[in-house]
Amino acid sequence: MNFLLNLKHLRHISLPTRPVICKCLLVVIGLIVLRAIVSPFLAINLSEKSFYESSTLDLFPGVRKDKFVEVPQIIWGLNNQKIAFARACLTAKFLNRSLLMPSLSASLFYKEVDLLQPIPFDKVFDFNKFNARCYGFARLARYSEVSNHTEPYKLQKGSGRRWTVERDLDQLQQSKTGEADDYEVIHVTGKHPFLWPDHWPVKDYAKVFDCLALSPEIETEVVKVISKIKDAGKKARHEAAISHNKKRIDDGSLNLPVQYIAVHMRIEKDWMIHCKKWEKRSNLKEICSSKGEIIHKVSQITDLRRPVVVYLAVADSLLEDDSVTSGWRVGMIAYEKKKLGVTDIYERQPYLIKSAIDFEVCARADVFVGNSFSTFSNLVVLSRTERLYKLGVPSSCGEDVGLSSYAYNVIGDDGGPQRWMTDMLDTSLQRISYGTNNISCH
Repeated sequence: MNFLLNLKHLRHISLPTRPVICKCLLVVIGLIVLRAIVSPFLAINLSEKSFYESSTLDLFPGVRKDKFVEVPQIIWGLNNQKIAFARACLTAKFLNRSLLMPSLSASLFYKEVDLLQPIPFDKVFDFNKFNARCYGFARLARYSEVSNHTEPYKLQKGSGRRWTVERDLDQLQQSKTGEADDYEVIHVTGKHPFLWPDHWPVKDYAKVFDCLALSPEIETEVVKVISKIKDAGKKARHEAAISHNKKRIDDGSLNLPVQYIAVHMRIEKDWMIHCKKWEKRSNLKEICSSKGEIIHKVSQITDLRRPVVVYLAVADSLLEDDSVTSGWRVGMIAYEKKKLGVTDIYERQPYLIKSAIDFEVCARADVFVGNSFSTFSNLVVLSRTERLYKLGVPSSCGEDVGLSSYAYNVIGDDGGPQRWMTDMLDTSLQRISYGTNNISCH
């Protein structure tokens, strides 16, 4: 009826206007009909796309804000803690729950668990930035969000050979829809429960790591260290210009951005003993590298203009003498914390934050060189590979694409260190957690 009345009303409209209105009505009606026909197919296609492109086993979109997963204090070294945190996040995501903000460990004790010094997650990483960056993928929650203070459901994680990947996954699937899902909080418990079997591909871990931003206080310290490195680079460039008798010290090359190489040098005694045993046990020859071998390999890298500062991320035990900064080739000026004059920044920090600062200094370097059997080096390269992927660079083979990474313990095709990018298609974090010499530049 309304439609007929509208048609009658059209008769009183002037002739030049009537055709325009009629055409508009036809367009609107056509769009409505088209939407009614196409929408069901669009819904199916989007659903299928979401299902098949899902990077995890989570078949339920979104993360609930009223259900939570709780894990015990996370321990061991910085990068093992980051892996454990990511695994906890992905487990919570699989259960379609938010992860209650866990405690990390500021100190490093492997066996004396009662001596561990807990540190809140948000004293090391930015809580709000994590949720902003991971929005729609994973979510952290504060304990103040828990409304029901009754006992949580305890999810006992097994250990040993009998606790297989299949059994762990079956337990998670049951917890997703069974009795456990009725509880507001699922508390994961057991011996080292954050080391439960892994069910997620490398790209999911990379996503969680990419959501981690240092707290403002620690970020300030990172900027100070990098600033010191670049000041040393400017000084080296200036002195090189004078030594070459350049008439114009302010030559264009002096105004180029200052770049630096970061080297994660593993040559401390306990590491060398461990890796020698590792080589013998695994029958591999490319795990350990001496100081001389590392210097030789790094000197063959031609990505950066010399003179260039080489920042050495080394254990504190290697700061007792100047041996690690000597023996480098002309044009490569080696610095570590002590020589750089930043030991005061590190000394006032607990172990975990010292490691976090060094990690970022290495991750942000123009060139990074590490050991492919080191978890620290592996996660630095993973971070840099993720950044290259975002820039649309899936390979660093044979060209200087920026953010180059190398493994000094593996010989490349040109006789120098092997170019190194993380395999983002890997279905497990196994190789990153335990190391491998089977690496490449794509």
